[in-house]
Amino acid sequence: MKTAAIIAEYNPFHNGHRYQIEQTRRQTGADYILAVISGDFVQRGAPAFAPKHLRAKLALLGGADAVIELPALYATASAEFFAQGAVALLGQLNAIDILSFGSELGDLSLITELARFLTDNHSKLSLFTNHFLKEGLSFPAAREQALRKLLSGPPCGAGSFPLSMDLACGLFSSPNNILALEYCKALYASKSPIRPFTIQRQGAGYHDAALGDSGSLIASASAIRKALSHSPASIEAYVPREIYRSLSETGLLTAPLTEDDFSALLYYKLLMEQEQGFASYLDCTGSLSDKIRKNLPFFDSFTGFCTRLKSKDLTYTRISRIFIHILLNLKTPGCFLPALPDRRLPAPYARLLGFRESASPLLARIKKNSNIPLIAKLASAKRLLDSEAYHLLNSDIRCSMLYNQTASRRFGKAWLNEFQQPPIILP
Repeated sequence: MKTAAIIAEYNPFHNGHRYQIEQTRRQTGADYILAVISGDFVQRGAPAFAPKHLRAKLALLGGADAVIELPALYATASAEFFAQGAVALLGQLNAIDILSFGSELGDLSLITELARFLTDNHSKLSLFTNHFLKEGLSFPAAREQALRKLLSGPPCGAGSFPLSMDLACGLFSSPNNILALEYCKALYASKSPIRPFTIQRQGAGYHDAALGDSGSLIASASAIRKALSHSPASIEAYVPREIYRSLSETGLLTAPLTEDDFSALLYYKLLMEQEQGFASYLDCTGSLSDKIRKNLPFFDSFTGFCTRLKSKDLTYTRISRIFIHILLNLKTPGCFLPALPDRRLPAPYARLLGFRESASPLLARIKKNSNIPLIAKLASAKRLLDSEAYHLLNSDIRCSMLYNQTASRRFGKAWLNEFQQPPIILP
């Protein structure tokens, strides 16, 4: 039995996602595709366009055999933390042979070579990055300058590295390349037996804002979400037929949930914690905490406040991500979870969101070999998990309850709460 995993958000699932699943299955010979998806909040610092169990169903309709949830702590984090958490989770299952991911480059040998170099020189790269951050550069710019300095100076001069400096730095300029690097770094650092596999991204670019920009029927998820706000029917050609039908049946061919649907909740949280500040939250520095406190009287909305705080060294996305951490009470993991060796992150359980009946052998393999419990029913979680793991799971549950309450008002329908929602099962 050969199993390939894909780490994704499916926000929403579209033709490009189906292409990745089909090509992964065909090119690797995988018997099963396991999708690890973000829960109800996603990595760019925003709510998902639809609840996680519905997105799990769409993934199964789109070709996945089973779907598990990536804990919110990792799903809403920076690319490095996102990748490390997901790879740690897959590694604990002891049932995954291949990790498949998309990339703009499409050349696995170049990606893995740079990933090894970055991992072996992690301390120096962090030191140089912090230096450029203090000079006022944004994190992406600081990271690129740090890499150029690392490649050009002793003892790791450009001559000792097989990639040109421009090509190496160019890998940092495209979102899927960045995630591909982080996946390979996490696999290498943890000495994982899981083999990386990449598929070159087809059609629209990650940031293409309009349907049809690429001249193909593969559009970016952001373009599809934008189209849902003003012309829902226009997305039909860009998502698989059964996905479009499911969205129509569930009333989600409409403007999706956005950050601003959580404005009042965020404002209340900021007001209640203004005195002690926000530096304990994941990715939030003391200086940003002070800036939030100073500007809080001018809060108008979630997105408006992000725009107000954005600066040369603080990107909009990073601020939005930190606001999601504050809203969801996601703090630095060391506050309640112990670090693992080799910079690996703890992944103490796997929450099963859905599966196809034909994937029973895969689930049996996971249950037999996994180092962590496979949670299908929340009622059994407290018995299966220790206190620290249950704390992390409770965090996921609270995130989903908050999302579902807000989505119920936004879409005018009630969603099943976490304890009533069983895994999605398709024939």
